[in-house]
Amino acid sequence: MRKITGFLVSILNPFCQKTLHWIFSRCKNTLLICYFTIIGGSPLAFADVCTDTVSIIDPAPLVNGWGLNKENHRFVTQASAGVRPDLLNDLAVKWVFAVADTDAPHTQPLITSNTVVIGDGSGGVYALDRDTGCERWRFDAGSVVRTAIRYIQTEKHHLVSFGTLEADVFALDIMTGEQRWRVKVGEHPQAMVTGSSVDHEGIIYQPISSWEVFWSLNPFYSCCDFRSSIVAMDALTGKILWRSYTIDEPAKVTKPRLIFGDRRGPSGAPVWSQPAIDVKRNRLYVGTGENYSAPVTDTSDAILAFDLTTGEKVWSQQFLTGDAWTAACASPLDANCPEEDGPDLDFGAPPILVTLGNKDYILAGQKSGDVYALDPDNNGQKLWGYKASNGGMAGGVHFGMAINETRGALYVPISDRDVGIIGENPPGKPNPSLHALDIVSGEPIWTVPAPGNCLDKDKNKPIKDCHVGLSAAVTVTEDIVFAPSLDGHLYAFAASNGELLWSYNTVRDYSAVNDIDASGGAIDLGGVYLEGGQLFVSSGYGQIGQLSGNAFIVMEVPSVHQEKK
Repeated sequence: MRKITGFLVSILNPFCQKTLHWIFSRCKNTLLICYFTIIGGSPLAFADVCTDTVSIIDPAPLVNGWGLNKENHRFVTQASAGVRPDLLNDLAVKWVFAVADTDAPHTQPLITSNTVVIGDGSGGVYALDRDTGCERWRFDAGSVVRTAIRYIQTEKHHLVSFGTLEADVFALDIMTGEQRWRVKVGEHPQAMVTGSSVDHEGIIYQPISSWEVFWSLNPFYSCCDFRSSIVAMDALTGKILWRSYTIDEPAKVTKPRLIFGDRRGPSGAPVWSQPAIDVKRNRLYVGTGENYSAPVTDTSDAILAFDLTTGEKVWSQQFLTGDAWTAACASPLDANCPEEDGPDLDFGAPPILVTLGNKDYILAGQKSGDVYALDPDNNGQKLWGYKASNGGMAGGVHFGMAINETRGALYVPISDRDVGIIGENPPGKPNPSLHALDIVSGEPIWTVPAPGNCLDKDKNKPIKDCHVGLSAAVTVTEDIVFAPSLDGHLYAFAASNGELLWSYNTVRDYSAVNDIDASGGAIDLGGVYLEGGQLFVSSGYGQIGQLSGNAFIVMEVPSVHQEKK
C-alpha cells in the first residue's frame, strides 16, 4: 500500500483497509491520485530523443479527441483507418511505450501524420514519433493527466490541450511542448478534470467532475457540496467565458450532526465524459451521474442541453430518479451514505448526435444497460428505449458507443461485470455483450455475447482479476467494430452481423521504447484508435480488481502504413 493508504486508514479504521483498496480502485485510480496529489509522483521516464531529420512535427490532427469528432461518432473511414477485414491478421506490434506511474492509463492519444501525443500518471505529456516511439518533446504537468489530448488551432498557435487531477486545464504548443497557458477550472477543493473537452470556433468546452464522492469515507467530512459544471474557455488565452452548473442551487446544511460532519446537499451530478456539440441548434449535450447527497435533483442520471454562447441550461431529461450514492455506502463507516444508497447508474458514456435523413437523434447509453434516442427538437423527449442488460456500477454501457451512419447502426458494448464489495449490481443475470441497434427505431439488428475466457489453460483455474465484458468505448469502420475487452483482448467484429473476425491478447510483457517495464492488462476507457494502417490502444486498467498494466501499444499493418507514408 502507498503512504496515502496509511493516512486514510488512520482516519477511518484499520478494519477498512481492504475495503479502501477496492473502493479507491473504482475511483479511477484514486490510490495513485491521492499519492501524486499529496506526496508527488516519480520522475518522468523518457524514450530516446529523436535524432533523425524528420523531427519537425506535423500538427494537422488525424485522430483528435475522445469521440473522434465533435458529435462523438467514434467512426473512422476504412480508407483513413487503413485496416480492412482481410488485413486484420497482418496487424503486429510496432512499438510499445510504458506509461509511467500508473496501472490504469487514463489519457487517449492525439495522432498526426508523424507524431503521437499521450500523457501518463505522473503528469508527463510526451510527443512521440509514430514510427519509432522516440521522443520529440516532453512536458511535466505535475499532476495525473486524465483526459484525451486535444488539438486546437488558434490564430497564433497550434495547441494541444488536456486536463488533470488537480482540475487544471493546460494548453501547450504542439511543435515544442512549451506551455501557453494553464487555468484552474475547478472551484471546489476536490474538483478534478476527467471528461475530455471538445472545441468549436476557438472555444473549449470542458466538463468538471470531482472525487468528493470518496472523501465521504471520512465520517467527519461534511458531505457533500460539490456540484458539477461545464466551463467555456477561450482557446487562445484560457480565459473562462462562462460556467454553467448541472445543479442550479448551491449546497447547504441539511442535517446538523454533533459527532460526524454535517450533512450537506444537493450535490454531485458529475459529468465524466466528452460533451457533444450541436452546431445547428447552438447547443452542447452532456450526460450526468448520480447525486452524492440529498436532496436528490432532477438533473442527476440525465442528459442536459446548454446554449453554446451563454451557457444557459436549455433542457434536462432525467432517466433515473432518486439515485444518490457515495463510497461510504460500501464502507462500514457509512455515516456519509445517503439514505437512497444508489444504485449509482450514471451516464458515463458521451452522448452522440447523428442525422439520418431529415431527422436528428441524440443517442445515450447508461450504466443501467439502457440505451435511449432523444429528440433534440423537442427538449430531449425520448424517441425510443432499448434494454441491453440489467447493468451495474461498472456498466451496462460504461465508456462509449459508436455509430455507422451508412448502415444506420448504433453499436453498444455491455460490461455487466461484478463490482465486488463496493456495491451490488441490479438483480438478474449479467449479459456482457455487443449490440447493433437500428438508430431510427431502436430495434436490434444483431446481438452477440462478449467473447473471452478467463481460465488459465496451463493451471486449469480462473485467472485472478480477469473479467469477460466490453467496458471500453467501441470504434467502428464501414465493416469492422473494434470492441476491446476487460480480459485484455482486442476483438474485431463484422459490422454487418457481429461475426468475430479477429482477436489479439495484449496481456503479456513488452520491451518498451522507454526505460520502464511494460505489461498489458484489461482494456477499458477509450479503447482503440485507428489511422493509416496503425492501431493505438492503452492496455492495462487495474481498477475494481481488473487486470492491471501500463502499455501504450502501437500495432501496424506494415504494407498499408509504408504505402501511406
